[in-house]
Amino acid sequence: MQGTNVRSMLQYCSVCKDHFDMEVVQQGSNEKTIWLKCPGCQGFLPRSEEEDENAILQEVVQKQTGDILLEDLDIESAKEYSENDVYEIGDVIHHRSWNDFGKVIAKDHLPGNRKTIWARFLRQGKVQLLEGMK
Repeated sequence: MQGTNVRSMLQYCSVCKDHFDMEVVQQGSNEKTIWLKCPGCQGFLPRSEEEDENAILQEVVQKQTGDILLEDLDIESAKEYSENDVYEIGDVIHHRSWNDFGKVIAKDHLPGNRKTIWARFLRQGKVQLLEGMK
């Protein structure tokens, strides 16, 4: 909460790729929707009360499933993910398309002699990715 009459809330901006304390600029026609203004790109984002409930549920799931936190990763040593490369369990990777960091937690083989890794990302959660596709 900023000032006395200005309401704000923490929200992720997919344009800026960062979290900001965004000002609530308008209540939508639907009472469950509000509009936020990003201080970075000056864009407007809709947010519903359901998103708040989903965020709380996601936090509970993350605690139960052992999702990683940024401080769990050595992002300085992160390798850029490529389906052509081979990884080891424990490697920290950066997925450029998602702009997300993760840690390799398992390896797997698929039919057709294809190999995959399982990585747990900060935002994407647990994901299966191809490896060694050269």
